[in-house]
Amino acid sequence: MRSAVLSVVLIAGMLGVAAAQQRSASLASPVAAPDVRFARPAAEGVWYEIFVRSFRDSDGDGIGDLAGVTSRLPYLDELGIDGIWLTPIHPASSYHGYDVTDYMGVATEYGELSDLETLVAAAHARGIRVVLDLVPNHTSRDHPWFQAALAGDQEARERYVWRASDPGWIGLGGPAWHPAGDAFYLGLFGSGMPDLNHDGPWVRDELKRIMRFWLERGVDGFRVDAIQHIVESEEGIVAGTPGTLAWVREMQAWLHHVAPHAFWLGETYALSAPTVAAYHHDGDLDMSLDYPGWAALFDALSQRSAGPLETALEQNAGLYPPQARRAVFSANHDQIRPASVLGVLRRDEARLKLIAGLLATLPGTPLLYYGQEIGLPNGPGDRDEQKRTPMTWSAAPGRGFSDAEPWIAFSTDDPALSVEAQRADPDSLWSTYRTLIAARRGLPALTRGTTRLLRPEAPQLLVFVRQEGGERLLVVANLGVRPAVLAASERPGAPAETVHGAPVGEADWEIEGLGLRIVRLAGSAD
Repeated sequence: MRSAVLSVVLIAGMLGVAAAQQRSASLASPVAAPDVRFARPAAEGVWYEIFVRSFRDSDGDGIGDLAGVTSRLPYLDELGIDGIWLTPIHPASSYHGYDVTDYMGVATEYGELSDLETLVAAAHARGIRVVLDLVPNHTSRDHPWFQAALAGDQEARERYVWRASDPGWIGLGGPAWHPAGDAFYLGLFGSGMPDLNHDGPWVRDELKRIMRFWLERGVDGFRVDAIQHIVESEEGIVAGTPGTLAWVREMQAWLHHVAPHAFWLGETYALSAPTVAAYHHDGDLDMSLDYPGWAALFDALSQRSAGPLETALEQNAGLYPPQARRAVFSANHDQIRPASVLGVLRRDEARLKLIAGLLATLPGTPLLYYGQEIGLPNGPGDRDEQKRTPMTWSAAPGRGFSDAEPWIAFSTDDPALSVEAQRADPDSLWSTYRTLIAARRGLPALTRGTTRLLRPEAPQLLVFVRQEGGERLLVVANLGVRPAVLAASERPGAPAETVHGAPVGEADWEIEGLGLRIVRLAGSAD
């Protein structure tokens, strides 16, 4: 009898091992690339973040949806966008979607799975890539896995991080550990978002299965939320640990194997450039979000000095590996919009246009946040919802967003802050973005060229050369409000053509306050 029981246990164990091996094998098989030829690599394009809930409502419920995004693809194509990042579209406990309850579903307010497939196909037909927001650090407390864990399911419990007593760590805005029964679970972002246990193979494999599900439906990659918090140390270090970097490397190796056409954009939320660079050196991350560059940009604008950007460019030159790609940005769904940061007393159109010019010319992949091309401001107050208000398409009732009351009020009633109004104005912020994006597309020096920083006498002038092959472009940006002079002796060559800005000649150049020049240089490099 005892030997029979032992045989059953052995057979069950063997079957379990076989099932796990079969599961791993299925996860490792290649995913076919979409049948589309994109005009340029993902890193050389211009990307656009869409908070789906606020972009365009197609069914009259006051909430933006996937069909609404599809209806605006011609607009994105006209603007010159090469790829879109969709904030979470899955069923979730909160409006923002970063507390997921079903990773393989589509929230009913956004549509159905077929709507996502239609969007991807229509975007691909226009040569536009689509990446989804992936939230691997935590689930919602309402997720069936966590509810099963609370109910005593041991396998479900092992998918999360538990301790018998509170270690006393500090999370993102409060205590990191939260009581549940006779134990505590880790929730860095609060009690409603329990952290997943990525030390366990089941969670890592499940994440691969989730990515595979969406890759098989044609998506081109993922923006990875909270990538720095995946694996914590026993001592309570909750960001950028060796375990997290090893996890990134494993996941990137898997993605590069099964879907070499796809990529990851990591939310590397750190203001230290060496910290961000580690995700490339040690994690082989495809693309990071350049938060140090974002901070340097606004420091330069507020100080009216090129200094912070010069320091960032100098530091970056020897810090990142050659294959590293960084997304340069001035806004996203977590940050106060530039129109509000720079326009406390009045709208600062000149600085907003300068931001557009710097995003188009600085090394990296430009990433826009919906509405920044028209200077959309925050709504009133400090809540995150006010960074994510509905897009204003026109001055008509519902502002072209919806025929119903929007889920949250518009951030502005200024009729000039709409796509319709700014499309008709060749001097508008929207027209500036469109012109600069079009220029960038035709200039390999800007999309993939090297960068050489120059140090002119005027401290408010940021001056650098972008070069690819025989093409050299001199970029001059005046961070100050008064005119500044770039002497002919400070330039590395004679001008051949003014690509953007008022024409310049052989003599000294006077650059107006908050002005930008992109000038093709004659001859070869020194």
